[in-house]
Amino acid sequence: MIGLQDGLVEYRTHFRWAVILICALLLVLVGRLFHLQIVKGRMYETLATVSHVVRERTIPPRGSIFDRNGKLLATDVEVSDLVAIPHNVTDPQAAVEKWMSLGVLDAAEAADALEKIIDGRQGARRFHSIVVKRNLVGTRCPNDLEPLRFDAMTGQMVCSRCGGSFVDQKAVVQAHLHEMKGFSLHSRMVRHYPAGAATIHAVGYVNEVTAAEVDDSNGVLKPGDVIGRSGLEKALDEELRGKVGEDVYVRSAAGSRIRPADLPEPFKDLKSFPPVPGRSVKTTLELGLQKAAVAALKPHRSGAIVVMDVDTGEILAMASQPTFELGPRLTVADREPPPLQVDYAPMMNKAVSSFPPGSTFKVVTALAGLMEGVIDSGTRTDCPGYYEYRNRKFRCFVRSGHGEVDLVDSLAQSCDTYYYRLGDLLGIDTIARYATEMFGLGQKTGIEISENPGVIPTEAWYLNSSKGYQPGFAINASVGQGDIRTSPLSMARAYAVLANGGRIVQPRLTAAWIDPDTGLEEPVATVVGATVQLHDRHRDLIERGLYGAVNTEAGTAYASRIRELPYSGKTGTAEAREYRKDAGPELQQWLKGDHAWFVALAPARRPRIAVAVFLEHAGFGGAVAAPAARKVIEAYYREHADEFIDLWEGFDSRPELEIVHEGPAPDQESGTDSSVDSGESVTASDQDGSQQPEKAGADDSQE
Repeated sequence: MIGLQDGLVEYRTHFRWAVILICALLLVLVGRLFHLQIVKGRMYETLATVSHVVRERTIPPRGSIFDRNGKLLATDVEVSDLVAIPHNVTDPQAAVEKWMSLGVLDAAEAADALEKIIDGRQGARRFHSIVVKRNLVGTRCPNDLEPLRFDAMTGQMVCSRCGGSFVDQKAVVQAHLHEMKGFSLHSRMVRHYPAGAATIHAVGYVNEVTAAEVDDSNGVLKPGDVIGRSGLEKALDEELRGKVGEDVYVRSAAGSRIRPADLPEPFKDLKSFPPVPGRSVKTTLELGLQKAAVAALKPHRSGAIVVMDVDTGEILAMASQPTFELGPRLTVADREPPPLQVDYAPMMNKAVSSFPPGSTFKVVTALAGLMEGVIDSGTRTDCPGYYEYRNRKFRCFVRSGHGEVDLVDSLAQSCDTYYYRLGDLLGIDTIARYATEMFGLGQKTGIEISENPGVIPTEAWYLNSSKGYQPGFAINASVGQGDIRTSPLSMARAYAVLANGGRIVQPRLTAAWIDPDTGLEEPVATVVGATVQLHDRHRDLIERGLYGAVNTEAGTAYASRIRELPYSGKTGTAEAREYRKDAGPELQQWLKGDHAWFVALAPARRPRIAVAVFLEHAGFGGAVAAPAARKVIEAYYREHADEFIDLWEGFDSRPELEIVHEGPAPDQESGTDSSVDSGESVTASDQDGSQQPEKAGADDSQE
């Protein structure tokens, strides 16, 4: 009995504790339910409406690019897309029919949109946005992105450039979004180049990043981002691009965005941060002068023009031919654009590419001779039409010869024989030293965009190459032939050294940065790479020679002179025969031609600009390159005439530039600086096995 009673007591004790435990659990459960339904009920009621948290990258507007006078060269333009979340579109068929009736979608677009929405409603991506219509017409012309104006007579938007008229689709969509569940507008930026092809090589262009670039960016770039691909767009990409922001928000189960004030407690701390706009930049380019350079190049298949301020290094114009159109179109073009002239390298900026400079290089040889004491103002050379070296004759372009010439005459008339002899006396290493140290040739100029600096060969350079060195190479180098390569930009800078008294300035395309918030400009300073010692008497002799080349009857560029305000310059014609496999007859014939050069300083009395013209396989410098330079210089004079008011009259009264030549003008120069007679004469380049055919006679051509 006692054992039974003890067991009953123990059972009752266990039961009591079980009841207490159950009651405690019930109290905890009731308390939790009270907390969830009463205390936190409103919060969880709100949470029930939440679908998910959305994090969207906010791309900042890319900085704009302007010319020196504030004219727009590149900018971001906002365009809009009609997008939809398939799950939230209750009746896809009715929706696309509605957009058709409003003129937003045509039949083909409607069919495509319906298919996308129906397919999108299946699977896990039904809550993801899809693009129903890209590039809605808004305030910009869909053909050329020019601003549209509203025509009250027709009720449509009209483009003053192309003459087209359009329905403002963006306005229509905005007016009907409230009744179209699941649809919304998405804005994005596209790059617009108002000047079109005129500035594309200097300004450059942008396009979307590749998958490899995204992988290599450490999370900075995402698919769909754009980066600069050439020109200033590439060189200044980081500053122009700005910094990406993030838009963080909560979407309701119905698909709408929940206002921050209505967000439940767990989402109160969600923060968005705005993007930092890219910095805009004012370039050194002068759009009017740039267009004049483009027009001067238009008649030619390939070439480049550079206009540089001789004191600051500012590039006022940089044009390359052929060019190409680039930029977005919001509609399909009515007709195919003309094909790119791929045979003439339209994507290549020839202003910063290297080529043999021909006789424009003679100023380097002349200065080297003067500073080394090999020649002076009284040194004269007899030109019988050739220079004999080791029983071989290097031909002057004037087959009959120039007779006796001094340094000034040799530059004005471009006498090859004078420089053959001078090059023989100096040697190739001395010529190379003056080219690099005094003029900066063969070295990068420091301009912001990519460039090919070319090469100024030395004896060591040849010994390290497969060619080996031949003594006659110095003769060819003296007239800018052989393996010498330099760019139009480098030649403009080299001539600027003569004009500014020995300062090797760094060319630049950037004039000032513009603060995106204040609009204040931060000027970019002029950089002087080095200052060289030029004796005034040496510089004066070369200036007189360059003046005579343009302004005396014997000069090789006399036909392109400007009487009212003379300029100086030097013609050049460089042998450049090429052969391309599979080239057609027309292209092959073009490849046989010489490169035409002309480098000018304007005005002659007080130079402000250096103009370098290069025309690939175009013929003779005096015949084609000098006239192109004259057009550009005339355009510059038109815009800056008031700056030279004291120079328009009485220019010829300056005695040191008043060069008078007696007797008839010599024959005009042929298309090469060092030609060959079969079996009798060779150029230095022939000594390494490359045979050069003889050019046309002097009576038929002009350097």
